[in-house]
Amino acid sequence: MKELNKTRRILNLLSLAASAMVILASCGKSSKPIPVTGIEILPNSMEMFIGQSLPVVITTTPENATNTGNLQVNVNKPDIATYENGKVTGAAAGSAKLIAVCDAVRTEANIKVYWTMTKGSLSYPIKKASGYKVYDSPGVVNYYEVDFTDGTEHFIMMLMDRDLGKKIDVSKPLSSLDEFDTCFLCSVRNNNDNDITIYLSRDYDPVIRNEMWDVLPITATGYFSLEMVSGKGYVANIDVSLSNGQKWKLYYEGIISFENAGDY
Repeated sequence: MKELNKTRRILNLLSLAASAMVILASCGKSSKPIPVTGIEILPNSMEMFIGQSLPVVITTTPENATNTGNLQVNVNKPDIATYENGKVTGAAAGSAKLIAVCDAVRTEANIKVYWTMTKGSLSYPIKKASGYKVYDSPGVVNYYEVDFTDGTEHFIMMLMDRDLGKKIDVSKPLSSLDEFDTCFLCSVRNNNDNDITIYLSRDYDPVIRNEMWDVLPITATGYFSLEMVSGKGYVANIDVSLSNGQKWKLYYEGIISFENAGDY
């Protein structure tokens, strides 16, 4: 009997020792790392205006990758846009890229930031600035007509050459205009609905007309300007309030493509 109990104690000790060796072996064996093999950015192409923020979703594959802690996300031109807390925010007009990198894996998304125009409570990105130069004689511009648009909404400005670079008050006649010259600032849609135009002349108080040419019982305050600035191209600035409660705002820096027009 004593021999049997002794044999059992020996077997128990051997079993415990074997279990300990298995535990030690498993502790010493590290799990195999699983690297990120793909990164996806949604949306992959973003358009926004200055100050606007858009949410971005960044995912990695496979789901059980072990190196996701190495994921880094940034914008290659932080003066154009920034990335923080899952959002991209427009800072200045231009193009940039959102870049996501995890060790050897890299992907990019395109960012386009536009200047804005605001009509009432809505803001629109300016996707095109174009117009006409109307000449008095060869090389002598009479006036500029410029269209700032996102494709559906427009701010159209007609400005005499002599007033380039001046701040135009829309609440009173413009003294620098000739007797029969006019100057205007217009807000219009593609289909001409809700077209309101502020006309200025030398001898008459400004009037506001609709697309039917009817004079509206509305007054305007504020200003607009267009100037050429070295290194920026044309700079346009509109800040107008209408007595019906509507506000117009626009700021733009950059190239304006002009076509020549007019008789000379």
